[in-house]
Amino acid sequence: MDSDGEIRKASTSRGQTNLDFAIGISLFLGVLIFIFLFVPGLLSPFTASAQEQTVSADRAADHLTKSVLGSPRDPYSLRTHCTVQFFNGSAGCEFSDAPLAEQLGLDPATQSAKVTVVGNASSTVTADDTLCWDASDDALVPSTACPNAAGNANVNLTRGGPVPTDNEATVTALRVVWLNGTDVTVIVEVW
Repeated sequence: MDSDGEIRKASTSRGQTNLDFAIGISLFLGVLIFIFLFVPGLLSPFTASAQEQTVSADRAADHLTKSVLGSPRDPYSLRTHCTVQFFNGSAGCEFSDAPLAEQLGLDPATQSAKVTVVGNASSTVTADDTLCWDASDDALVPSTACPNAAGNANVNLTRGGPVPTDNEATVTALRVVWLNGTDVTVIVEVW
């Protein structure tokens, strides 16, 4: 046979066709894509997230509004004298004189918290106003209208350190409650 016949015979005797090559590459790319999509899912339970703070903030908000400042028989209805004592930092009702994180059942070494009571949309106080207990009138007023809260029995209804602005793991839990005949919002922030 001539040299052209040998070349044709050699080229037709290959064991791989274009279709085999396409199937092989497709399977390889499919497995590679599956690995890139599946492996991060395997590692995600071990990466840092705000899930722990979310659970802690919800638990702390429920603990405050359903038992410590309220009553399990009448949840979300806060007792005024207990609420004032809590925000004043004194022991009483269902809590002791301890740091805020410890009172909320958080780990003080790893978590911090802030609790604030603000006005509600259904009241005359705007939703952004932190409330104050005016002892002379036995009424809730905006903290800006509270006369000298530090010098007498008036108490600003906020407790805890400032919330860091650069912390992505800060979680907020809100509860609308009844306090002294008014709808208010309890904000619990955990970081």
